[in-house]
Amino acid sequence: MASIICFGDSITRGESDADYGGWADRIKTRCLSRIISTTVSASGSDRVSVFNMGISGETTDGLIQRFQPEFVTRLADDKQNTVLFGYGANDLAKQDGNHLVAIESYIDNLSRCIEFSLEKGANVVLINVTPIAAELDGIPNVNNRIRNDETIRCYNHALLALSVKYSVNLIDVYTPFNDNKEAYLTADGLHPNSAGHELLYQVISSSLLS
Repeated sequence: MASIICFGDSITRGESDADYGGWADRIKTRCLSRIISTTVSASGSDRVSVFNMGISGETTDGLIQRFQPEFVTRLADDKQNTVLFGYGANDLAKQDGNHLVAIESYIDNLSRCIEFSLEKGANVVLINVTPIAAELDGIPNVNNRIRNDETIRCYNHALLALSVKYSVNLIDVYTPFNDNKEAYLTADGLHPNSAGHELLYQVISSSLLS
């Protein structure tokens, strides 16, 4: 049996995708049959489990509190495990003059989770932060939180550095999303719509299956 365990925020959870419940659930419903068809033995005993562990509004400060027990209980016995981390959209948001999670803490939180995952023999995949709508750049949203493209690029650069440091995969969703971001975002300018989640699914699943 293999496990694909997806940790992240509301974008991983799949909010605002009324069609299929987000990119992670699209992997579960569309990708499983393809994976199983190529890996199932004659007895049909092999299985792939996909776990969507996304929590709306979560930062890496929240992740670090729950990661180890929730990760360990979902590991496949035969050690065919992949864990994905999709964080940053909330961490980098600025409120009352401060980021919700400073970039130094963001790096430290993810480093601890990556190290624990590697110790357990899992494949680690980082997913960088999607862009925001141009009209939201530097403008407080309804929660009085400010995000801007410069900060997104800064946190994404930190993810790239982590991928190099630990020799783990980084999936770049920012670049293809940014090519036509207005078509992929909901009216709030932050969350992907159904078309955006379809794009995320295509990019992420292609990387996982390559």
